[in-house]
Amino acid sequence: MKIGILCTLLSFSFWLNAQTKTDSSDINSRKLIGNWVKDYIDMKDGSRLSNPEIDKATATMLIFRKDNAGVIILGKDASPTIYVTVGDTLLVGRAALYHIDKLTPYELVFSQIISNTPDYQLRRYHYLATKESAADYFFRQFIKPNIRRQANGDTLFAFNKYIFPRYKGGRDFFKGTIYDDFDDVYQFSYEDIERNFNYPERQAGLFKIAFQVSKDGVLKNVEIKESSDSVYNNQLIKAVWQSRKSWLPADYDGKLVDVVFNYEFRYGKEEEEEPINDFYDEVVYESIFKRANKQFELKNYGKAIKLYTKCVLMKDDAIDALYKRADCYFALKIEKNACSDWNYLSVRGQKKAENLFISHCLK
Repeated sequence: MKIGILCTLLSFSFWLNAQTKTDSSDINSRKLIGNWVKDYIDMKDGSRLSNPEIDKATATMLIFRKDNAGVIILGKDASPTIYVTVGDTLLVGRAALYHIDKLTPYELVFSQIISNTPDYQLRRYHYLATKESAADYFFRQFIKPNIRRQANGDTLFAFNKYIFPRYKGGRDFFKGTIYDDFDDVYQFSYEDIERNFNYPERQAGLFKIAFQVSKDGVLKNVEIKESSDSVYNNQLIKAVWQSRKSWLPADYDGKLVDVVFNYEFRYGKEEEEEPINDFYDEVVYESIFKRANKQFELKNYGKAIKLYTKCVLMKDDAIDALYKRADCYFALKIEKNACSDWNYLSVRGQKKAENLFISHCLK
């Protein structure tokens, strides 16, 4: 298999060299030069992307320069690469082949080339031309929306995956570990606060709390934003204060900065019976989705279903959560519910769900 791929790439390379020498003014190559920012990703057949993790792992900006040099940018990380075009074929790096579906001065669309793969399994990428530099785009897209101003005029950043404090916490074996990954900081700080809060698990409740970690690593300005039972407010504030020795300051662009957190805790029937959520918070959504995936891995399908359902209520297009919830139902042999989710997804243009519905539900 590897030998076959190698031969294919070598053949493509030899053909490419011959074509490049005979046509040095390749039109697509000249049109491609410039900066392109990601618009969205779908499947080649037009259906929606089922896994949002793919979108998050895809380059936010592509830079194509002269002499076949390029840069792939994902968030704040940049990696140099090489690229070549032959007709409507684009080769990025050493082995990533794409078909250029559309290329204008304003729009670039290309799709994967994988042999013997149906269109509904091939990803199609949509990018838009921009005059912005990579640094300017990153600031506008990921940093500026998280900037807050304090009363004294200082800059305050909302907790986000690019600007966040480190956290020293965890339990048992992991106690005292310093976490410098965004997901870990969120997970362990949230779990430590929730554990110290110790709210009655079966009792309905909703609490929203804000707090800041200063550029000196000092916890401050702990404030209840919403509470379903004020009797427990001081208990939650105390739980947050118990984390005061666990924070290390955040930095941005080489400078220490202040960061504000907004955490939400839901319990009991209110969590399970809430018909619809009136807001969407990406950080909260990702945390719940990861907790659901963990329960799925442990085969605790009932608990996973409750968490995936919460994701569905939070987000109109929670395609990933719907697929996983259907998997849980199917594992529990509740085929009727699994079929309902697959049918809903197929109506939304998901070919994979349509095939699953046909295979398992039309018997």
